[in-house]
Amino acid sequence: MYEAKLVLQKRSGILQEPSRAAIRMTKLMAPSRPATASPLRYHKQNGRVFVSDRQKLTERSRLSSILLGNEHWDLFHGIPKGFTLRTRVRIKLETSHVGYAWDMFQTLVSLVACAVCVVQSYHDEFVVPSMDLSFGVIFAADYCLRFYCAKNRLWFPFTFSAIIDVLAVAPTIYDYVTNDSTGQRPTFAFLRFVRILRIMKAIQMSRHSSANHFTGTQLLSLGLLVTSIVFISACLFQLVENSYRAPILSDTGAWINNNVTLGDSFYFILVTISTVGYGDIAPATTFGKVVTCAMILGSLVMLPQEVNRLVALLAMQSPFRKTYIPDPNLPHVLLLGHVASASVLLDFFTEFYHPDRIVCGPNGAASINNIPCIIMAPVEPSEEVRALLVNPLFQ
Repeated sequence: MYEAKLVLQKRSGILQEPSRAAIRMTKLMAPSRPATASPLRYHKQNGRVFVSDRQKLTERSRLSSILLGNEHWDLFHGIPKGFTLRTRVRIKLETSHVGYAWDMFQTLVSLVACAVCVVQSYHDEFVVPSMDLSFGVIFAADYCLRFYCAKNRLWFPFTFSAIIDVLAVAPTIYDYVTNDSTGQRPTFAFLRFVRILRIMKAIQMSRHSSANHFTGTQLLSLGLLVTSIVFISACLFQLVENSYRAPILSDTGAWINNNVTLGDSFYFILVTISTVGYGDIAPATTFGKVVTCAMILGSLVMLPQEVNRLVALLAMQSPFRKTYIPDPNLPHVLLLGHVASASVLLDFFTEFYHPDRIVCGPNGAASINNIPCIIMAPVEPSEEVRALLVNPLFQ
């Protein structure tokens, strides 16, 4: 029910009550009353005030900050909710502390697996199937996670990282099935040395750095590549030599297996890569010679490429863009203005470092002016300015 209010109209100076038609038109033309916003309700708990229950649930937690990188127990904190779950998982792995910790964990497990492989080559009693199965499960979990959040799942199995993960998991699966079906010692275990390539995942951790340390990343890549080549070549050389070497006849008439240890294989590979070899250890089988030739060719192809990339990155870094760290006990002078002219700088330096200028040293004694000058320029120095900077008179 509408309440008809008296609308006073001024007609010929006489205030009259409006007619029913006017009242009816006023009802039709009057805008609807806006809905009144409900006032905010505040909740108080433990001395803290919350506007809503949602804010009340997002209390800050130090443990969440350590584990998830945020204080609200939100795994995908800061990632838009409109993204798909696969996209949010990929962003989390590539940009968060959780992804950095996962890459670090995978790298450490790979190093431990390689160390266990080396120990098992000398001591058969350290061959524990459950330990190898644990390594395989961890590697398989990383492969499944990367496959789930990959941008192109059809192309992902053919990437270098995916192939290495498959080769790292395949021996565990094959050996587990072989042990259960035949009970014999596994024969597919030689591919375990490929797990050393999984340490290349350490390069992925550089993307979590706040600054772009391209030179450090390239140095890490070069070091990991050399380590992988040496380790894989040594393990493969030991495998083929011990598999195809014929036993030798001793002085007592007994046949002795002329096996090569993993240490001897490492020594042979390092000597072969760095020099032409000493000849004290040499391949005795055809397959060993093939492995040696493949190792040399691979080193000649891959190592120069990485070295050239490192040299190119070093050439891109200018020595004039470094930060000057002053000595608190030694003052310095800033040069601003027209500093692009070598003649102007020469006149200034000649006058500033004149032998007649005596300054007070740190201990109060008089000494020759050796105060360093810091040139602030918007562009790289010219060849004339660079020649002036390396002049022995101003060093």
